[in-house]
Amino acid sequence: MSCCEQRGLPDACLRHCTYNTYTKDALTRMYFKHDACPVEASAEIQFCAAQGRDHRACCQRNGVSTTLAGLKCLTFCDQRPGNVTMLDMSYLPCYDRFENMKACFWHDSTHRLK
Repeated sequence: MSCCEQRGLPDACLRHCTYNTYTKDALTRMYFKHDACPVEASAEIQFCAAQGRDHRACCQRNGVSTTLAGLKCLTFCDQRPGNVTMLDMSYLPCYDRFENMKACFWHDSTHRLK
């Protein structure tokens, strides 16, 4: 949550800044404007969920690249500062692997706490 606050996310988005609430359903609601948090904030939420780290190896093991978009999906797993990718519709299949990505972020964060 503190990362989202530090990144200046609107209050309406802060509730999505946990692994339990940053979900595929939440992203869908944001995209279709059924959520007060704008979809544009999802990039910052993704950065915070990944703790600004590169999780491509875990994502590869978790099958994130096994979509029609292939290796493009690993873009969402590499959240190091400065990595900016212009997204287009060709990335849409990656959405199906959202929970696989998030599992890598969560696994890494829990191991860092030990």
